[in-house]
Amino acid sequence: MCAAAAVALVAVLAGYASADETDFGLDLPVVKSIVILGNRSFDDGVLKKRMRTKEKKFWHIFSKPKYRRDFLRRDLESIRSFYVKNGYFSATVDLESVDKDVRKNTVKIRILVNEGPQTTVRDLSFTEQPLIKESDLRKGLQLTEGKAFNDNILEIDRFTLFSKFFEHGYLASSVVPKAVRDSVEVDIEWQIDPKIPVKIDSIRVTGNSRVREELVRRELLIERGQYFKLSKVVESKRNLYNTGYFNSVEIDPYGLDLENGDVNLDVQVRERKMGYIEAGFGVGNVHANRVFGEWGQRNLIGRGYALNLKAEFGYRLFRDSKYKQEYWDPKKQFEMYEGALIFPHVFGTWNTFATSANYTYDATVVPALVRQTSLSLTIARKFTRQSTMYFSYSFENIKREHVEDEKESSRRRALDLSFRKDTRDFFFNPTRGAYVTLSTRLAGGFLGGDDDYYSIVPTLQEYRKVTRRSVFAYRLRFGYVEPFGNSKVTGVPIEARFFTGGANSVRGYRENAVGPTGTYGKPIGGNVLLLGNAEWRYPLPWLGQYNFGGVFFLDAGNVWNDIDDISGSQFKISVDPEDVDELDFKYSIGFGLRYYTPVGPIRLDFGYPIKLYEGQERYRIHISLGQIF
Repeated sequence: MCAAAAVALVAVLAGYASADETDFGLDLPVVKSIVILGNRSFDDGVLKKRMRTKEKKFWHIFSKPKYRRDFLRRDLESIRSFYVKNGYFSATVDLESVDKDVRKNTVKIRILVNEGPQTTVRDLSFTEQPLIKESDLRKGLQLTEGKAFNDNILEIDRFTLFSKFFEHGYLASSVVPKAVRDSVEVDIEWQIDPKIPVKIDSIRVTGNSRVREELVRRELLIERGQYFKLSKVVESKRNLYNTGYFNSVEIDPYGLDLENGDVNLDVQVRERKMGYIEAGFGVGNVHANRVFGEWGQRNLIGRGYALNLKAEFGYRLFRDSKYKQEYWDPKKQFEMYEGALIFPHVFGTWNTFATSANYTYDATVVPALVRQTSLSLTIARKFTRQSTMYFSYSFENIKREHVEDEKESSRRRALDLSFRKDTRDFFFNPTRGAYVTLSTRLAGGFLGGDDDYYSIVPTLQEYRKVTRRSVFAYRLRFGYVEPFGNSKVTGVPIEARFFTGGANSVRGYRENAVGPTGTYGKPIGGNVLLLGNAEWRYPLPWLGQYNFGGVFFLDAGNVWNDIDDISGSQFKISVDPEDVDELDFKYSIGFGLRYYTPVGPIRLDFGYPIKLYEGQERYRIHISLGQIF
């Protein structure tokens, strides 16, 4: 009896081994092609994306897709589930054949799809209620007239509708769908009873020890006696995170009393260390190789004030950014020390006041050297989570060396007004959204000081997804600065002029080399700037899974001394080298490599100037950290 059982067990195991040996053996056949038949509503590419089994392509050189029967069985179910999700409830997906070429060890897979009819939404209606208009109820719903019906999406829409009433304080709302199917059409009626609104009875704060409770409560947009609003709860959480005091913030309702329409809120926080030290290093063309460090205190004397001290040093290791041993030329290019004291909610308002002192040594525009010491007073007003306005008054002391027709030193008083709106999804490497800035400055005039000028610089950056993993990004920037008063004769000082060309503007050209030049051919900047950049960012084949990406780009820009210097003929794309001059609008194209890190990409760009003047390099390599914009 035992012997018979043992024999049977061996036979069963042998049968499994025989059935799966092609799935798990060492010599699996290569998938030469996958043919899908019968699909009318979705093309082959859409369906194949849902398959783990892939067919051989020309780029499969080192790792060729193998045929696994267990994978293919799951793929057939995945395709069928996709059809069901899109309303094809009677769809069938079958394996028609797997033709094997024994000599080449390849297979051809044929899949047969029978879609059947699609079930769609014929009518959508709502029971009457006085709170929210029907047009607003429809916003965000996936199951509307003409759309494919799916029971799972019905639950998603229920949550969408419930959140609309939740936002208005109706936490006990009843939202029930009634779906009536007539053959391949469905009528949906949403039966809604808002019930009564709920007010906040109390708010308690827990988890804080070093941060005073009043510092927590001042960030809340919710108060006792107000109707509960989800958007204000979410914004309050963001405010608490933005203070930098906490690693974790949760705001949870408890003690819901539907008879009296009351709810309590529990604000739970987990504090982080108030003092911190940060340091790092980087490489690039602009500030060359650099190191930086920062010390800070987020909650000074327990009052919620912030203090930070920063230092940064940049050194050029290779002359003219040419990476050869004979060009080894260590030289300091940039040095900065800064300290800032920040007072959030000054005078009990939502304004932030900051005072800062700064010293900068800047030799990035060769051969000019500018040393600047400044003291600034700034008020920032945050209107929404994305938009902020800054107003500052600064005292500046500037010393200049190795500059043509410039004052050696000057003292300056200036007012700056700027506005920023940032809807990007990720600061270091955005994939969607926009970043809009407008910066204006008035120096001198009734403020006093040695330099009299005003400037305006608007910038637009936008990011759009082209495919699931690729992004199209562009930047447009205009700059204008104009001297007045006593500076009409001396002009705009060099540190306030615009420069372009190089790793962060028009790649393919030397740093700051696009635009007017002085007596010895060195860049001197200009008073008018036009700059445009466009990039297509995509993951590299094979290497995308290891955080490597690629970029194709088009850059264009120049600076001029005056608007009157600009003419339409300067914007031609194709010009003979002997006819190119410094007033021409410059273009470049190129490609780049990216290695993405949590704090942004390491960037390597190869730029090719389109307008070549005589003696110019035909390409230029730029190395830096972070996206160009």
